Amino acid sequence: NKDRSGQAGASELLINPWARSSGWGSVNTANAEGLEAMYANIAGSALTKGTEIIFSYTDYLQGANINIMNFGFSQKLGQNKGVLSMAIMSMSFGEVNITTTNSPEGNLGTFKPNLLNINLAYAKAFSSSINGGLNVKIINESIADASALGIALDAGVQYITGEKDQIKFGVALKNIGPTMKYSGDGLSFRAVIPTHGN
Repeated sequence: NKDRSGQAGASELLINPWARSSGWGSVNTANAEGLEAMYANIAGSALTKGTEIIFSYTDYLQGANINIMNFGFSQKLGQNKGVLSMAIMSMSFGEVNITTTNSPEGNLGTFKPNLLNINLAYAKAFSSSINGGLNVKIINESIADASALGIALDAGVQYITGEKDQIKFGVALKNIGPTMKYSGDGLSFRAVIPTHGN
Protein backbone atom coordinates (compact mmCIF):
# COMPACT_ATOMS: atom_id res chain seq x y z
CA ASN A 1 0.00 0.00 0.00
CA LYS A 2 1.78 3.15 -1.22
CA ASP A 3 -0.25 5.32 1.17
CA ARG A 4 1.38 3.51 4.10
CA SER A 5 4.95 3.31 2.83
CA GLY A 6 7.36 3.32 5.75
CA GLN A 7 4.60 2.60 8.28
CA ALA A 8 4.52 -1.20 8.20
CA GLY A 9 5.74 -2.91 11.36
CA ALA A 10 7.45 -6.25 12.02
CA SER A 11 9.00 -6.44 8.56
CA GLU A 12 11.08 -9.41 9.77
CA LEU A 13 7.93 -11.50 9.21
CA LEU A 14 8.66 -11.23 5.47
CA ILE A 15 11.95 -13.15 5.88
CA ASN A 16 11.59 -16.87 5.25
CA PRO A 17 13.92 -18.63 7.74
CA TRP A 18 13.57 -22.11 6.20
CA ALA A 19 16.27 -23.10 3.71
CA ARG A 20 14.32 -25.32 1.30
CA SER A 21 11.30 -23.05 0.76
CA SER A 22 13.37 -19.85 0.71
CA GLY A 23 15.52 -21.44 -2.00
CA TRP A 24 12.36 -21.56 -4.10
CA GLY A 25 11.77 -17.89 -3.40
CA SER A 26 8.77 -18.85 -1.23
CA VAL A 27 6.67 -19.40 -4.37
CA ASN A 28 5.41 -22.86 -3.38
CA THR A 29 2.18 -21.72 -1.70
CA ALA A 30 0.22 -24.54 -3.34
CA ASN A 31 2.84 -27.26 -2.82
CA ALA A 32 4.39 -26.57 0.62
CA GLU A 33 4.28 -29.56 2.95
CA GLY A 34 5.24 -30.31 6.52
CA LEU A 35 6.81 -27.97 9.02
CA GLU A 36 8.35 -25.65 6.42
CA ALA A 37 4.82 -24.80 5.25
CA MET A 38 4.49 -22.59 8.34
CA TYR A 39 5.97 -19.75 6.29
CA ALA A 40 4.65 -20.40 2.76
CA ASN A 41 1.12 -21.68 3.51
CA ILE A 42 0.19 -23.01 6.93
CA ALA A 43 -2.34 -25.38 5.34
CA GLY A 44 0.54 -27.52 4.04
CA SER A 45 1.61 -28.45 7.56
CA ALA A 46 -1.49 -30.69 7.66
CA LEU A 47 0.53 -33.10 5.48
CA THR A 48 3.03 -33.75 8.30
CA LYS A 49 3.33 -37.53 8.54
CA GLY A 50 4.50 -37.82 12.13
CA THR A 51 6.95 -35.65 14.04
CA GLU A 52 9.16 -33.02 12.42
CA ILE A 53 11.90 -30.94 14.06
CA ILE A 54 13.97 -28.34 12.23
CA PHE A 55 16.69 -25.99 13.45
CA SER A 56 18.26 -23.44 11.16
CA TYR A 57 20.88 -20.72 11.46
CA THR A 58 21.32 -17.95 8.89
CA ASP A 59 24.12 -15.41 8.59
CA TYR A 60 21.81 -12.84 7.02
CA LEU A 61 23.36 -10.25 4.69
CA GLN A 62 26.83 -11.64 5.33
CA GLY A 63 29.16 -9.14 6.91
CA ALA A 64 26.32 -7.13 8.47
CA ASN A 65 26.50 -9.15 11.73
CA ILE A 66 22.80 -10.09 11.49
CA ASN A 67 21.96 -13.62 12.64
CA ILE A 68 18.68 -15.52 12.39
CA MET A 69 18.09 -18.61 14.51
CA ASN A 70 14.95 -20.62 13.95
CA PHE A 71 13.54 -23.69 15.67
CA GLY A 72 10.39 -25.51 14.65
CA PHE A 73 8.45 -28.53 15.86
CA SER A 74 5.31 -30.16 14.47
CA GLN A 75 3.38 -33.21 15.60
CA LYS A 76 0.57 -35.12 13.95
CA LEU A 77 -2.12 -35.66 16.59
CA GLY A 78 -3.55 -38.83 15.12
CA GLN A 79 -5.71 -40.01 12.28
CA ASN A 80 -7.92 -37.10 11.10
CA LYS A 81 -7.08 -35.00 14.19
CA GLY A 82 -4.79 -32.49 12.53
CA VAL A 83 -1.27 -31.26 13.21
CA LEU A 84 0.03 -28.89 15.90
CA SER A 85 3.13 -26.84 15.11
CA MET A 86 5.34 -24.37 16.93
CA ALA A 87 8.23 -22.27 15.66
CA ILE A 88 10.48 -19.66 17.28
CA MET A 89 12.52 -17.20 15.23
CA SER A 90 15.13 -14.97 16.86
CA MET A 91 16.93 -12.26 14.90
CA SER A 92 19.92 -10.47 16.43
CA PHE A 93 22.00 -7.58 15.12
CA GLY A 94 25.09 -7.80 17.32
CA GLU A 95 26.19 -4.84 19.40
CA VAL A 96 25.22 -1.34 18.27
CA ASN A 97 26.94 1.78 19.57
CA ILE A 98 24.84 4.11 21.71
CA THR A 99 24.83 7.63 20.31
CA THR A 100 23.16 10.88 21.33
CA THR A 101 22.91 14.35 19.83
CA ASN A 102 25.69 15.44 22.22
CA SER A 103 27.83 12.35 21.50
CA PRO A 104 27.19 11.33 17.88
CA GLU A 105 30.50 9.46 17.76
CA GLY A 106 29.34 7.06 20.47
CA ASN A 107 31.73 5.99 23.25
CA LEU A 108 28.70 5.61 25.55
CA GLY A 109 28.49 1.83 25.42
CA THR A 110 26.47 -0.56 23.27
CA PHE A 111 23.08 -2.22 23.15
CA LYS A 112 21.72 -5.34 21.42
CA PRO A 113 18.51 -5.06 19.38
CA ASN A 114 16.53 -8.30 19.21
CA LEU A 115 13.47 -9.50 17.31
CA LEU A 116 11.56 -12.57 18.49
CA ASN A 117 8.59 -14.26 16.79
CA ILE A 118 6.70 -17.19 18.30
CA ASN A 119 4.37 -19.16 16.01
CA LEU A 120 1.63 -21.51 17.23
CA ALA A 121 -0.32 -23.26 14.48
CA TYR A 122 -2.96 -25.87 13.79
CA ALA A 123 -3.70 -27.44 10.41
CA LYS A 124 -5.95 -30.23 9.26
CA ALA A 125 -6.63 -32.26 6.14
CA PHE A 126 -10.41 -31.97 5.77
CA SER A 127 -10.43 -34.44 2.88
CA SER A 128 -7.97 -36.09 0.53
CA SER A 129 -7.92 -32.87 -1.52
CA ILE A 130 -8.49 -29.96 0.91
CA ASN A 131 -6.12 -28.78 3.67
CA GLY A 132 -6.61 -25.75 5.90
CA GLY A 133 -4.66 -24.13 8.71
CA LEU A 134 -4.31 -21.17 11.07
CA ASN A 135 -1.11 -19.72 12.54
CA VAL A 136 -0.99 -17.25 15.46
CA LYS A 137 2.19 -15.17 15.75
CA ILE A 138 3.40 -13.36 18.84
CA ILE A 139 5.86 -10.63 17.86
CA ASN A 140 8.38 -8.93 20.14
CA GLU A 141 10.85 -6.24 19.06
CA SER A 142 13.18 -4.66 21.59
CA ILE A 143 16.14 -2.36 22.03
CA ALA A 144 17.76 -1.15 25.24
CA ASP A 145 14.99 1.26 26.31
CA ALA A 146 11.98 0.57 24.08
CA SER A 147 9.99 -2.45 22.99
CA ALA A 148 6.88 -3.43 21.06
CA LEU A 149 4.61 -6.44 21.37
CA GLY A 150 2.17 -7.51 18.68
CA ILE A 151 0.11 -10.33 17.32
CA ALA A 152 -0.57 -11.48 13.76
CA LEU A 153 -2.49 -14.26 12.04
CA ASP A 154 -1.84 -16.45 9.02
CA ALA A 155 -4.53 -18.55 7.36
CA GLY A 156 -4.21 -20.86 4.41
CA VAL A 157 -6.03 -23.35 2.20
CA GLN A 158 -4.66 -25.88 -0.28
CA TYR A 159 -6.65 -27.77 -2.90
CA ILE A 160 -5.20 -30.82 -4.63
CA THR A 161 -6.81 -32.52 -7.61
CA GLY A 162 -6.01 -34.47 -10.78
CA GLU A 163 -5.61 -38.17 -11.51
CA LYS A 164 -2.16 -38.18 -9.93
CA ASP A 165 -2.65 -35.17 -7.62
CA GLN A 166 -0.70 -33.11 -10.15
CA ILE A 167 -2.95 -30.02 -9.99
CA LYS A 168 -2.55 -27.90 -6.87
CA PHE A 169 -3.96 -24.55 -5.77
CA GLY A 170 -3.04 -22.57 -2.68
CA VAL A 171 -4.27 -19.42 -0.99
CA ALA A 172 -2.48 -17.85 1.98
CA LEU A 173 -3.31 -14.74 4.03
CA LYS A 174 -0.26 -13.68 5.98
CA ASN A 175 0.61 -11.30 8.81
CA ILE A 176 -2.87 -9.90 9.43
CA GLY A 177 -2.93 -8.04 12.73
CA PRO A 178 -3.47 -4.82 14.65
CA THR A 179 -1.08 -1.87 14.76
CA MET A 180 2.12 -2.31 16.77
CA LYS A 181 3.31 0.53 18.99
CA TYR A 182 6.59 0.98 20.82
CA SER A 183 6.70 1.94 24.47
CA GLY A 184 9.47 2.61 26.96
CA ASP A 185 11.88 5.29 28.16
CA GLY A 186 13.51 5.46 24.73
CA LEU A 187 10.52 7.42 23.46
CA SER A 188 10.87 10.14 26.07
CA PHE A 189 12.78 13.37 25.53
CA ARG A 190 15.46 14.33 28.03
CA ALA A 191 16.65 17.91 28.28
CA VAL A 192 18.13 20.31 30.79
CA ILE A 193 16.09 23.45 31.26
CA PRO A 194 18.35 26.37 32.16
CA THR A 195 17.29 28.52 35.10
CA HIS A 196 17.98 32.22 35.39
CA GLY A 197 18.46 33.71 38.80
CA ASN A 198 17.89 37.33 39.78
